[in-house]
Amino acid sequence: MPSYLHPGVYVEEIPSGSRPIEGVATSVAAFVGAANRGPIGEPVLIGSFGDYVSEFGQITSESDNMGLALQAYYLNGGGAAFICRLASGATGSSSVTLRDAATGLVDVMTVTANSPGAWGDDLYVRAADPKLLFDLEVSLSGTVRERFYGLSLDSRRGDFVSTKVNGRSSLVRVDNVVESLLLAAQASTALSDEDVDPTTADTLTVQDTAPANVMLFTDVTDGSAPVAVTISNISFVFDIHVGNQDGSGTFTALESFSSVSMVSSSADFAETVVNAGSALVTVDVLAGATTAQYPVTNVDGDGDGDDDGLQLTGGVAANPTAPDYTALYENTLRKYRDISIIVLPGESWAADGTGNSVIAATLSHCEKMKNRIVIVDPPAGHELDNANTVATMSLPTSTYSVLYYPWVDMANPLYHPDKAPDRKKTVKIPPSTIAAGMWSKIDGKRGVWKAPAGVESRLTGAAGLEFQVENLEQDQLNPLGVNCIRKLPNFGSVFWGARTLSTNSDPEWRYVPVRRTAIYIEESIYRGIQWAVFEPNDHPLWSSLRANIGAFMNGLFRAGAFQGQTAKDAFFVRCGLGDTMTQGDIDRGQVIVMVGFAPLKPAEFVIVRIQQKVGEES
Repeated sequence: MPSYLHPGVYVEEIPSGSRPIEGVATSVAAFVGAANRGPIGEPVLIGSFGDYVSEFGQITSESDNMGLALQAYYLNGGGAAFICRLASGATGSSSVTLRDAATGLVDVMTVTANSPGAWGDDLYVRAADPKLLFDLEVSLSGTVRERFYGLSLDSRRGDFVSTKVNGRSSLVRVDNVVESLLLAAQASTALSDEDVDPTTADTLTVQDTAPANVMLFTDVTDGSAPVAVTISNISFVFDIHVGNQDGSGTFTALESFSSVSMVSSSADFAETVVNAGSALVTVDVLAGATTAQYPVTNVDGDGDGDDDGLQLTGGVAANPTAPDYTALYENTLRKYRDISIIVLPGESWAADGTGNSVIAATLSHCEKMKNRIVIVDPPAGHELDNANTVATMSLPTSTYSVLYYPWVDMANPLYHPDKAPDRKKTVKIPPSTIAAGMWSKIDGKRGVWKAPAGVESRLTGAAGLEFQVENLEQDQLNPLGVNCIRKLPNFGSVFWGARTLSTNSDPEWRYVPVRRTAIYIEESIYRGIQWAVFEPNDHPLWSSLRANIGAFMNGLFRAGAFQGQTAKDAFFVRCGLGDTMTQGDIDRGQVIVMVGFAPLKPAEFVIVRIQQKVGEES
């Protein structure tokens, strides 16, 4: 409570109690399954097909189920989507080791594909124009996709290869870099001769530019003049000069060793060269100072005579199995409450009724979460022409599952009349991904309560349907919850059904828009009243809940989401002692709100009754 201790005017802000509830997203899809590349087991949010290509790669073949699904999804109005790439068992990323150009014996760095899978075996890397700085080219399928300019092997610099490549490249990362240390120039550094004890050697430590100790020179003479060391031509190779310097600092070289290096495996290793040839000093290359020279370059990776660099190899990523899906759902996807649609590219229900373990695991996840629906695909090439063929499949009868039929022929993105004339002109696309895109499109235009079907649900990019559905066939399929795609004169291919697979088992949730509207209301209220937790469970709280939830429901009523001419006919919100709660509920810390709504159901059967008017005598 505020304290009023001196006379004056006090201004206070009093909460109004209004806490508006915002509607949640209704059509965020999750595409779960195998993909060419990209992170495994980590949902990645995208907003366009271009985003998918950047993260997961181009469509590479007619069997690229994920890529083809996403292309169809966005062609038909899809919006935000999470891509969940899965792989089973041991996975591996393609990689290659670059070595020094001088000897070819010292590993300089490892270049690794940034995600597991065989796709990385199509990558080549090449270190171009290597001097103190070099460029790194990354090629995919014969085309240079990335080039990083002016890289170094010195971690103290802003152009260090790992800093400039890792996190910026969409294809590779660089690891295990052996840094090339440049020695600090020594103008004329003398070993002190003040120690007259011949049993104690004088020493000189040479540093790099960090500075860090890299070489230790030891005086092996007992001459009258101090022994001095200079280092010149500083580079990955350098010169060492050993001699004397007088009192004025004038240096006289007695021994010189040209083009020595810090590479322990090379013939010009400084320690080997100096210790074998100097009568004045010995040199020790200190631990950690052994370094590489130039990274490898101009390597013909595939032996065709082209300077295309080194090929990455060793990529492995096996197709996922049902346990991989289950692990994703339990460990990761359950935390993503925005997801309302799940699509499973490459997975379809078996024609013989044996089901599909992946779809079963997904459906179990949807029923636990109660805020998302899985769109099930029938098997390709299996015609559903009567009720018996559907009954034989033993489809799941869940309110959280929807099935569309048949598969759709769409243009093959890999076909080209000149460059790829041997490829098929069309590919078969499962209807689930197109339906997910259409749900998103209709939600944006009309609202989640509008059935995603009818003449405004025309398929974009459809070149044909695998099977033609006429009235006779749909008479058999519609009562079983199979939503047909039909080709109508003047309209093209359209979705001509809006039922869940619970059409007979749970008719209350027979229609897709009814189930999805309920999910929308439940999820919106769930998120919108979190503030009520730990509030005093009494009349002010109950009144506030009724007001805020009622305002949200009234907004939906005004938007046309419910049946009824008045708000009273369309919905109700109740919360109070003796109405929705007993004193026992309150004592247990429970506040109970009841919300009811009259859902809009699609006009599935439009019946026009015509009667002849019989003439009457006036």
